[in-house]
Amino acid sequence: MTVTILTGPPGAGKTTVAALLAADVARPTVNLTTDTFYRSIATGFVPPYLAGSQRQNETVAAAVVGAASAYARGGYDVVLDGVVGPWFLAPFRVAAAREGWDLAYVVLRPALDVTLDRATARADAELRDPDAVRSVHAAFADLAELEAHVRDTSAEGPADTAAAVRSALAAGAFRLPAAPTTAVEDSRVEPPLRGDEVSTLRGFLDYHRDTLRQKAGGLTAEQLRTPLPPSTMTLGGLLKHLAYVESNWFLQVFEGGSALAPFDTADWAADADWEWHSAADDTPQELRALFDTAVTASDRALDAALDAPVAPGPLDRTSVVESRRPGEGTFSLRWILVHLVEEYARHNGHADLLREALDGATGE
Repeated sequence: MTVTILTGPPGAGKTTVAALLAADVARPTVNLTTDTFYRSIATGFVPPYLAGSQRQNETVAAAVVGAASAYARGGYDVVLDGVVGPWFLAPFRVAAAREGWDLAYVVLRPALDVTLDRATARADAELRDPDAVRSVHAAFADLAELEAHVRDTSAEGPADTAAAVRSALAAGAFRLPAAPTTAVEDSRVEPPLRGDEVSTLRGFLDYHRDTLRQKAGGLTAEQLRTPLPPSTMTLGGLLKHLAYVESNWFLQVFEGGSALAPFDTADWAADADWEWHSAADDTPQELRALFDTAVTASDRALDAALDAPVAPGPLDRTSVVESRRPGEGTFSLRWILVHLVEEYARHNGHADLLREALDGATGE
């Protein structure tokens, strides 16, 4: 079975084109529209382009995926039209992998002036406000790797668009790969089973670092900035947060030095969660490079501390900076290592849930 998502801004022609694609075909086909699911919300409806609509929109997306899956299991192809941005694709990709159907994604995107003319001229349209139309159009303006799924309908009528899209689909265009069923592998070394205290602690720290790399690997910028409500936590935020945690504990607290860039110039007074929020503006490559740089700097500080003799042992060496709680004093290197393992273990549990929600990938 094939599920084809036909999307784009208002005025793109997707509703009419979707109806044409679903009609007069050899295979049993269902035409679904997201508008039907939104109109079913009798009380508490929030226009889906307004702030505060995210939870509602995600609920509607889950209902649409469930309906499409049910029809596909019954032997029907599905043509779905609605505003389905890339941020809503993860549950469709997970369902495609689970159910075994093909998934196609087609974005009809006329020029902004054409979109405005068409959308505001429709008397029966629910979305005619020019500012709202501009906002939705902008959401489809730069689709990165999904640009290959775009068709400019500025100069096309619905019949011509439907014929062109039908021909492209028949040729295998616009297909989206299903979500992987296991997480992207990143090399990971198991901690030693019978190591001494230092090698055991470092082994578990490295294991958890690699686990986070694995959980965040192979994802797009959009996926790395996608939360799992009601939490606002993201995988990109986790990468940047734990880079900061490494920098803070090893470079600032233990060594008494400066934080790693860019944490050294961040305005923490203005935003105490700056690393979580700013991660949304970073590319996957920038986030991974920052994380790896922080780990390398931490290991350099750790190697230097362990090489310097101190009684009764290297893990008893203490930090330059004291605890912020009065009377507690400094931290032992042992405490810092155990705390880092605890910090990673807690956040890797978050990463498990975030990754599975994004694309269905699971793994130890």
